[in-house]
Amino acid sequence: MNENKSSLSQLLIGIAIGAAITYLFTTKKGQKIKEDLIEEGTKFLEKLGKELEEPEEKLIEGKEKVQQTLENAKEIASEKLEEAKEAVQEVKDQVVEIAQQLPQLRPVPKKSIRHFFFRRSPHQPEES
Repeated sequence: MNENKSSLSQLLIGIAIGAAITYLFTTKKGQKIKEDLIEEGTKFLEKLGKELEEPEEKLIEGKEKVQQTLENAKEIASEKLEEAKEAVQEVKDQVVEIAQQLPQLRPVPKKSIRHFFFRRSPHQPEES
């Protein structure tokens, strides 16, 4: 019974589709409706195509902006790195210059250091 209902509904749907197609292709009014449907469908597809192209164009523009920003950032970073290298070199040169201006330190003999720290007090008797 269930198969009979689905077969009958399929038959009725097929008849309706066939009648609609026959009406669109054979009558003047049907041909006018068909032309209107085709025209509206074409407009819709053109509009849809434009709407799909716009995001693609925006995506391309955004990609170009990101690439440009990245290039600018690389240039700025490179400039800052060079400035930092120059500043480090200047400080290094200044340290070397100051170090050269300092009097040369002479090594202190070990005996005099020992004598300084382990000096006998004047109140202690000398040991022989």
